[in-house]
Amino acid sequence: MNSITIFLVFFGSLSALNDYATANSKCAAAISAYPPGPETGCCGVESAETKILGGNRTEIDQFPWLAQIEYLKEDKLKVICGATLIGGKFLLTAAHCVSGPIIKTFIPKNIILGEYDTSHEGPDCVPALGGGEDCTDGAIRIPIEKIIIHPQYEDNSKLRRNDIALIKMTELAPFTDFIRPICLPTSDITLTKDPIKWLKFAAWGTASGPSPVKLHVGLPFVPQEKCQLAYSSNGRDITLWKGQLCAGGEKDKDSCKGDGGLPLMNDNGGRYEVVGLVSFGSTPCGTENIPSVFTNVYEYKYWIMSSASAAEQT
Repeated sequence: MNSITIFLVFFGSLSALNDYATANSKCAAAISAYPPGPETGCCGVESAETKILGGNRTEIDQFPWLAQIEYLKEDKLKVICGATLIGGKFLLTAAHCVSGPIIKTFIPKNIILGEYDTSHEGPDCVPALGGGEDCTDGAIRIPIEKIIIHPQYEDNSKLRRNDIALIKMTELAPFTDFIRPICLPTSDITLTKDPIKWLKFAAWGTASGPSPVKLHVGLPFVPQEKCQLAYSSNGRDITLWKGQLCAGGEKDKDSCKGDGGLPLMNDNGGRYEVVGLVSFGSTPCGTENIPSVFTNVYEYKYWIMSSASAAEQT
């Protein structure tokens, strides 16, 4: 490699870094309570390209919209469910995480953002390519101000229809490499014409077991007719509907207990969209040929935006 080539490679890398820094600063300055649209370039984009060579451990800055709900019980705080950051103040979660039996014992108190490794407090670090370390800023907690549960969700129904809720935090979340919102869906993923459509799921643990660090797994989209047949054949008296979608069904590759409210994601041309929220699945989780069922977020876009607007004005 001659000196001219080296300069061009260096200049290209420097230019890309400058472009990224400019975009990052723009989004940080423009962050508002409401979900940003994909045209802003400020949602659904990770801070760097994925560098994973194998396995299902995420990069330290992957999926920065994943959040955890911290609950209070007898002066002790505990994480039970997840949530998905969609705007400066707003997150999506499953209604069953903030309504019904769970709140008889636990009170949702805080949102944890920017977490990677739950095994310790403070910044999390991993070895960086080329030497040194890549470190987070450390997880932050923002108190919950308001919870808006879908008005047609029924706590006592095993069908889990309308299993969606909106959480408003007391203050704006920062826009960083490790905390940023995901985009709302631009189309209904259930109408896909792809014979095999792969979606992404991430959580602190999967069907194969819990994990202190974020893990990710690819899940195949499952048409509703096939999903309905799987549950009916398994003796589950459940009738799926348009507000739900299915994915998974591969052994030990699935969402599991504690994942409620976390996002099923679609990579739409390099920009992630939240297409589903974990609602329920097989028992035990990760059972082969039994997909997980997610709330179909596209069906609730109007409710999400109108509810966020009303919540911010009150």
